[in-house]
Amino acid sequence: MRNVIITIVKLILYYFAYQLGFSVVAMGIPHLGVPLDMVTMTSLAMVASTLMMSWHLVRFGYVDLAGDRYKEVKLPVLGVAIVFIFAAMYVFNLLIEQMDIPNTLEETFIGMSRNPFGVLSIALLAPILEELLFRGAIQGSIQASGKSPWIAIVISSLIFGVVHMNPAQVPFAFLLGMMFGWLYYRTGSLLPGIIGHVLNNSIAAVNMILYGPTTIEEQMDNVGMMWIWVVLAVVASIITAIWLDRHIGTTDEK
Repeated sequence: MRNVIITIVKLILYYFAYQLGFSVVAMGIPHLGVPLDMVTMTSLAMVASTLMMSWHLVRFGYVDLAGDRYKEVKLPVLGVAIVFIFAAMYVFNLLIEQMDIPNTLEETFIGMSRNPFGVLSIALLAPILEELLFRGAIQGSIQASGKSPWIAIVISSLIFGVVHMNPAQVPFAFLLGMMFGWLYYRTGSLLPGIIGHVLNNSIAAVNMILYGPTTIEEQMDNVGMMWIWVVLAVVASIITAIWLDRHIGTTDEK
């Protein structure tokens, strides 16, 4: 386990080092005579750092894409998994909104959601990297050490939540991590988590563009009959979770 802890610490340090390094580079671009605003510089730094960290994970063997069992994930399983993810995310969001936790990165997210490089990072590159890092590398390394899959899922999800460094995102990221981690363990593939994560972030970016910093509760109040949507989401989460539990094995069984 000591080697696993060292590996996890190294990966988190690399994760932040790439972000810091490319942020410094981006801030130097205007000094070369290229006019860039702060949002564009931040977005470019995020694009570059996510690409480099993803390359790092694959290049140095932290994630074995060749061993990913995405080909074994049947279309019905993938479809039900996406419904499960959507329904659960809706419930998670509503629960966390009731906590009224401060969102320290709201202005940054608003700005990046209106920048093409920011949208590319938020909606596509960051979700792929985070699944490679937190599920593929971190959860995978803990499971490979012989620890219980649930220990691996919880630890990787806690780290996933904390590294967001935004009080409003920590509990939601933890819950998402638990859900994606469970799907990764049961299917042996990062594909369901990547698709769900990309969809989650894409919807968040589109909502920010269309509605601004409003809550799901405020948006659904405009639609009406919010309680019906809540009940439907809870029921859908339970039914799809039971179906998935019965129709997919575990990586231990494959």
